[in-house]
Amino acid sequence: MEKKESKLKKIHLKDYTNKLEKVLEKKAFSLQTKNLLLSMFYKIENAYKDYEKTKVKVSDKGQFLDYLTYIIENKCNEIEIVNFEEKENINNYSINKETGKITTLGNEYYILNAIIEIAQEPLCIPEEETMLQMPISYFLNTGIRMHLAEVIRDFNGWSWDIVQKEIPNIELNLVFQTFIYLMGYEFIIEWIKNESPLVDCLILAYENLKQEFGEEKAKQAIEFFCKFSIELYAKQNKEEKSIWENYKKENTIELEKLDNKKEYLEEITKQKKKYTKQIEKIDKMLNNKTELQKEYEQRNEKLPNKEKIFSIRHLINRLEIERQEYVDKIKECNNLIDPKGFVTRKYEVNKKVQFLKKLDLERKNTRKSLLELCMLFLSCLQIKIAKEQNKQEIISYFYILRYYRFLTFDKEGTALKDIEKLKESFEKTIQLLLEKAQKLDLIDNITIDQDINYQIIHKLFDAKMIDLNNIVIETKIENEKLYAIYYDTNIIENKYEIHSDKTVKLKKRVRLFI
Repeated sequence: MEKKESKLKKIHLKDYTNKLEKVLEKKAFSLQTKNLLLSMFYKIENAYKDYEKTKVKVSDKGQFLDYLTYIIENKCNEIEIVNFEEKENINNYSINKETGKITTLGNEYYILNAIIEIAQEPLCIPEEETMLQMPISYFLNTGIRMHLAEVIRDFNGWSWDIVQKEIPNIELNLVFQTFIYLMGYEFIIEWIKNESPLVDCLILAYENLKQEFGEEKAKQAIEFFCKFSIELYAKQNKEEKSIWENYKKENTIELEKLDNKKEYLEEITKQKKKYTKQIEKIDKMLNNKTELQKEYEQRNEKLPNKEKIFSIRHLINRLEIERQEYVDKIKECNNLIDPKGFVTRKYEVNKKVQFLKKLDLERKNTRKSLLELCMLFLSCLQIKIAKEQNKQEIISYFYILRYYRFLTFDKEGTALKDIEKLKESFEKTIQLLLEKAQKLDLIDNITIDQDINYQIIHKLFDAKMIDLNNIVIETKIENEKLYAIYYDTNIIENKYEIHSDKTVKLKKRVRLFI
């Protein structure tokens, strides 16, 4: 069976390599570049099975390799490989989307990142959410790039080893991986691919989360998503930070005005009168050729050559557009003067201000926010486990929970599993998962003592053996101490002492999953 799988693997790799080679024949890349791209494909193919098994929520391998081939063929016009001695000139890699040029160090991981990034574009967002376009685009595009490139970064076909120094943004990676498991990988991919401004993915995400986890947790998740997207992008972009600071200030001022209803309505009435006068002025010009000519000359005197109005006809078109804008503004004023419209506006502005107050644009309390998000995720995972009756899905939660425990939390390399404030949530989730697995007859009991069973199986959530289906657990008494020995098929991977004051009957050797 293994020989058959090995042959099939070689056939599939040959197919993808052949596709790439045909593309490379048409490209004026150097031999070094072509060899690097083929080596990249080989590493992905070699590591993908372990990557897929460990993370669970990933792309189909064939689709991923076809996607990379498409980018190389259609987006990459030039790929320049530079020596490590020249690294000072670039930050591992650089891209130019306009010319389709990639400049990179001769490393499969860096060129993979560059290929993914050169094809990425800002996300399509509904008009009323345009302020969120760049923050969400930055968050999702950066996150998916790290997610996809992880197949080379942390997997080599034999082991899973997290290379922390190669994670470009540890904080963003943690948040993105959390939302991959919360919202679903397929949903995130569809969001990134969406090209219609009529599709509001934020609302769709909220509705999906609400259906699965309830209204309160859905609101918390979406608020975290928007908050982290804005904060992380503002950290990279000072101009963006200033935009959100001003937006917060504007909404705070408006809320203060709304709190004084009489003065607010008086101001709205004044604005309405101003807009009405502007419409009257435009109507007068549109009905008087002399006035039109005068306006045409006055405007062109002030405008630079590139922006000058070409003819009276163009001026008329512009005036009609301006008139409609004033009509729309009057409608807005009428809506605000209306009691229901006033209440609605006050509610909306108050809601915005409450959210904007929570923004940590200086990034002073990141640890607290990240821990809150992690605890929200674990509480949601507990809901999924409690509802799940499918055996394969329960097995997938073993992998997801283990992967999540190994996510890097900070620059010091601390894993989530080692953070004291998360231990209670992790323990509760593991306990719930083991109970559900036992109810579904998924795992074998090593002893009738549940505490010892829990200790023995719990250790697997701290182990990096890739395929849990291959795990065999052996128990031994040595020097009056109880030990659990963990085998990956027949190879010993770990050995731990299990603490218990009881004398219990143990099974000598069992597989984890029945």
